[in-house]
Amino acid sequence: MPMFENTKIVANAASSPSALPRRRRKVSLLLPPIKAGQSRNDSSSGFLLCTAGRLRYAAIASFALALLLFARSGTKNDKSHDEMMETLTGSTRPFQYIGDLDPSEPQPWPEEEEDWHALHETLVKRVEESDESSSSNQAKDYLPQLVFYGDSITEGWNGTSFGNLPGQHRMWTTGEDESIRDVFANAFGDKSDWGERALKPPLVLGISGSRTYDFIWRVVNGEFPMSSLLDKAEEIDNNSDDDVFPIEKLERIYILLMGTNNLGGGMLPEPTLKGMDAAGRTILQMHEKHFPNTPAAMLFSELLPRKDDFRAVKMCPPRCKNVVTLEPFQSFMPAIKKVNRALPNLLDGWREDFKNSRIILLSANNEASKVDASEQNGNTMHSYTPVINCGHEMFAFDDINELDVYMPDRLHPNAKGYKLWSHCLKKGLDVIMSR
Repeated sequence: MPMFENTKIVANAASSPSALPRRRRKVSLLLPPIKAGQSRNDSSSGFLLCTAGRLRYAAIASFALALLLFARSGTKNDKSHDEMMETLTGSTRPFQYIGDLDPSEPQPWPEEEEDWHALHETLVKRVEESDESSSSNQAKDYLPQLVFYGDSITEGWNGTSFGNLPGQHRMWTTGEDESIRDVFANAFGDKSDWGERALKPPLVLGISGSRTYDFIWRVVNGEFPMSSLLDKAEEIDNNSDDDVFPIEKLERIYILLMGTNNLGGGMLPEPTLKGMDAAGRTILQMHEKHFPNTPAAMLFSELLPRKDDFRAVKMCPPRCKNVVTLEPFQSFMPAIKKVNRALPNLLDGWREDFKNSRIILLSANNEASKVDASEQNGNTMHSYTPVINCGHEMFAFDDINELDVYMPDRLHPNAKGYKLWSHCLKKGLDVIMSR
């Protein structure tokens, strides 16, 4: 039976914002929450709080790592890992079913979710500050500003979850957050060649737990940069099929990973794809509306593999493999594969509707990437590789122990994982910037 297909028990969920499932208020064991626009060191006690928080984090992370090593030493199957992860994430946390919501209808999280709204306000402020700053590089060899969009995996580039150090279930070691930020700085930030040549520093706009509908709401409510970065250029014909892609006018590249939390909330692959389609189109439509004379470029990632199977089991009820016997699903991977198989055709539709664009799909496939057939037809606007097959650089490991090296909780990368994934992202950027 296909994953998540017609196997729902009726649940008490509605599509109105007030009836959205509530995520239990997060109580940080590490640091006090960051308010919108506030730094950890804004107060005189900031340093002490940060130091104390890191000591607590070190103790918790060490204990969690010890549990993981013990589990691995005692058995080779996945059951012990799942049992340990379920213990670390809190066995009393309720499953939040979202299967009845419209994945393409913009909706924020409920007002009670203060940490989500606070982080959204922080991200809006970062976008505004970026817009107000002047372009740092107008040289001939400039590179576009990078804008990273997504959920917890994107927010993880900052080493945070809801603006705080992640809980022990993330399985990061002591100082992992700093290592990840250093990976980002060396790959895309101020320590990288891209960062030195970019028109503006990169924006990382991720919020843990985001699904497609709240992501769309975030984008249309302030999380979209509105400033022009280059001198006004002559108008571009967006309907042209055979003009050379105006790479010299490219100001930004949008990098999007979104959708796994739809599946994690019990949503079927089909509506998840509907939400992913709406998410990508929202960014492209916003760009076309506000920058009609500027080409668009996007790296859109397949859903990364996730082997946190205990969460798939906890979806039942209401989302069960067998609604009569309440047999649960054992893995997210069949649903992820079904979504990913549909993405090439989905993005073909974007390329058709947004002709003045370069849109790259990043795939975990191990096959060699193929050049767009339009190159053979003389269409130079789209003569680029539309799908980059990254294989292991997108965590396509058959050996679960190898995956654990890069994704200790089998859902979120650690510093090694982010460094590995950055190689795939760079390949996509190289294709976008190819002439």
